[in-house]
Amino acid sequence: YEEQFGPIVPITEYNSLETVLDYGQNGQYGQQVSIFVSEEETKSAANLLDRFSTVFGKININSQCGRSPDTLPFSGRRSSAMGVMSVRDALREFSIPTVVSYKDSELNTGIVQEIEAESTFLRPL
Repeated sequence: YEEQFGPIVPITEYNSLETVLDYGQNGQYGQQVSIFVSEEETKSAANLLDRFSTVFGKININSQCGRSPDTLPFSGRRSSAMGVMSVRDALREFSIPTVVSYKDSELNTGIVQEIEAESTFLRPL
C-alpha cells in the first residue's frame, strides 16, 4: 500500500474490528484516518478512537481525510510526519531567516517604511 495524497477516498473491507485495529496499529502511515459509523456503532467507534489516538495525528469521524483549517495544528506520526506544528510554525521552522538592515536616519526610516508597505516579503505571517 502507498500513502494517498489527493482527492481519493480509499475504502477497505474487513471481517472484524481487530483486523482494522491491527492494520492501523502496525501500518507505516500515521497522518490521518477516517472512521465512518452510524448511531448504533458508537461503542465500536469509541474503541477505534481510543486505540488510534496514539497512532494517527488526526482522526476524522464521518468525514473524509483532508487538510484542516490553518487554526488547527498539523500532526502526523510514523512515515507520514513527525510531531505537531501549526501552519505558521511550519513556515517559520522551514524558512531561512533574512535580515534587512539600514543605517538609522530619518530619511532611511521613511524609505524603509515605504518599502515595507509595498513588499510581500516583509509582510507578517
